[in-house]
Amino acid sequence: MLIALFSSIARVGLLLLGTSHGSARPVAATPADSALPLYRFFQQHFDSTIVYQQYGAWNQGPDMLILSKQGQDVYFFTYRSPYRLAQGRYMPGGLIQQFSRQEAKFRAALPDTNQYLLLQHVPSSKLKQTWKNLQPARLWQLRAHNVSSPNEDCMIEDAYTLTLWFLTRSGSRNVSFYAPEFYEECEGTEVNRRQAVKARMALEALLKP
Repeated sequence: MLIALFSSIARVGLLLLGTSHGSARPVAATPADSALPLYRFFQQHFDSTIVYQQYGAWNQGPDMLILSKQGQDVYFFTYRSPYRLAQGRYMPGGLIQQFSRQEAKFRAALPDTNQYLLLQHVPSSKLKQTWKNLQPARLWQLRAHNVSSPNEDCMIEDAYTLTLWFLTRSGSRNVSFYAPEFYEECEGTEVNRRQAVKARMALEALLKP
């Protein structure tokens, strides 16, 4: 059962691998997707939440940046592997094997309010300004861009998929874009895709000092 539920997370990213030229496809939340314990927690305890997730051939585990608002307060969380930077590196003393075992435990864990969910210390003023700049009401309206590019050179494999989840107390939805920066460069700007990229950049900027 745990494997089936965890597979639902990866399915969100994989849905776009067959789309043409990096088009986005908003995906209605299925019971398995929306019932993840971590999502349920944020829907029950916060007014509104934006979740950025990244999937790729080399990143099969959950990797989330989470911005939540409750009343006038804004909070920033991460849910990601503490061992992700150690992958592919040599370390003495059996650390490779130890970290690999811990990474396997992380990937097997169903996303929830466990030890991998961490509150990040960011000044309140910066969080509130980021929330305002993201314009959550506009993000909620992100739509698919299903027009195929006439440029046959705009093809890429093994890139990452950007997924944004929008959670409120009354519902949820998500939208995904495959290799969005590549297609912005190759095809030109598309308003929905560009807005998703800007949201990713804004959330990642909160991790910087």
